[in-house]
Amino acid sequence: MKNIAILVDLKLTTHAGGHVKFWERVSYSIKNSYKKFHFSLFFLGDSFKKKKIGENVTFYTLKPIISSKVLKPLGVDADATDLFPINPRLFMILKDFDLIHTTDQLFTMAKTGLYASRFWKIPLTTSLHTDTPSYSGYYIKKIFKNFPRFVYYLFIDKIKLHQRIPKKQKLRMNNYLLNCEKGMINDHIPFKKYKFQSDVLDKITKLSRGVDKNIFKRKKIDKKCLFKKYEISKEDKIILFCGRIHELKGVFLLSKIHKILKKQIKIVSILAGQNIHGDKCLEIGGSKIKLIGYVDQNEISKLYNLCDLFVFPSKYEIGPQVVLEAKSCGAIPVVYPTGGGKRISKSGEDGIIIKEYDSTIWALEIKKLLNDKKKINYMRSKILDEFKPMSWKKIFQKFFIDEWNLILK
Repeated sequence: MKNIAILVDLKLTTHAGGHVKFWERVSYSIKNSYKKFHFSLFFLGDSFKKKKIGENVTFYTLKPIISSKVLKPLGVDADATDLFPINPRLFMILKDFDLIHTTDQLFTMAKTGLYASRFWKIPLTTSLHTDTPSYSGYYIKKIFKNFPRFVYYLFIDKIKLHQRIPKKQKLRMNNYLLNCEKGMINDHIPFKKYKFQSDVLDKITKLSRGVDKNIFKRKKIDKKCLFKKYEISKEDKIILFCGRIHELKGVFLLSKIHKILKKQIKIVSILAGQNIHGDKCLEIGGSKIKLIGYVDQNEISKLYNLCDLFVFPSKYEIGPQVVLEAKSCGAIPVVYPTGGGKRISKSGEDGIIIKEYDSTIWALEIKKLLNDKKKINYMRSKILDEFKPMSWKKIFQKFFIDEWNLILK
């Protein structure tokens, strides 16, 4: 039996983001498959714990040595990772594995995986799930807004620290890939953006995401029950947003859109997900914005089936899972090009891409679409007929098992 270590340097929680969810969903889809392998997934947690979730899949949690939560007072409210140069405990654990796979290239587990690979002579692969440099640029600007104007001017306007650090991170990611046998890179990352070197490009394979079609599908739902539960009238048009309720995900723009639309039509905007900036959304959009917090996959599936439009204005995405799940349920996504637009084949066919980041333009386009029942029916039919996502198990086989087998042989 071959032992594979998968290092996910983020906290394992019920409200974790798409990176953690990717590995959770893969794990549960293969928990009693691939008898020739044992998969150990390492996440962050409050203490060291071990949990077997299937015959050949075990989850571990490790306490971070320096959690990025220390940056929270400065306004960094991203999912917490570990910032220490190495995790000695993990380093020693990894010596018993036949292959190490990291799921980022910048933080503690990725560094530890690299050191262990070199020291114990173990093959190393990696995958890229998050556009970390873009997030870094956003948070650096946000941090310096808390300083006096002259400090902001010096570090942002003159030195351009918000551009320099992301550039260095991209270089570090390139260098990391040089040490790997393979890099599984999300299929919606433009290689030009990361400027991958030619010898790195030879190691890269494209990576897609799966959908659980048993949950996310077009189905009959009890609309009356949902109307009552969320206090929605039959006359209301329903906009759904799913993801972290955070400025980075475009929820402030969505709130402005809602404020414009509610003066013109009867509308409800449901925001599902971890509530970080929900109060600000209510302050901007006012009544008829419903913050429902984190709900499970089955409830989200019902909401995808209920909504008139799935509006996801995030700018910083590699290829958002929520757009795939929305399409799988026949919901029509309205998205921004550099966010959910990466999951749309052709605007006007399987979704709407709005290129201007202006609430007035978004409100106009959304109202036009809500009033065009023929267009909505056409797009929904188009999505359901043509969108054929792979299962998580097939994703794992195609992009990981096949590659790992070649390396291990």
